[in-house]
Amino acid sequence: MENPGVFESDPTVMAKATELKRELQRLVRAIVDDEDYSVETIDWAKEKLCALKELKLRGKRSPSLKLLETLSCPEEFRCPLSKELMRDPVIVGTGQVGINQNFFFTLFVFREN
Repeated sequence: MENPGVFESDPTVMAKATELKRELQRLVRAIVDDEDYSVETIDWAKEKLCALKELKLRGKRSPSLKLLETLSCPEEFRCPLSKELMRDPVIVGTGQVGINQNFFFTLFVFREN
């Protein structure tokens, strides 16, 4: 199922991919085996799968996308955790920048509690 030459060029990427696969496997097992799995478990599995996809696509990006990554952008448009350029940033009236509306909903809910 896995293409053996995809991650071999960089041992760090290979190790990260292996760790993501292990974590994804653990999460999927938890979803399949546990009748009372949580929505958070599904979200974590989805995030791990998306991260694995990003690793796989990292070497296949077009030259125009690589050029965009080298151009400077305001720090507000970079993810506060990974420092990567956000693909779907949202700016609210207060000046806060986030990834999407769910980010701000979560921020609002936790602030109210």
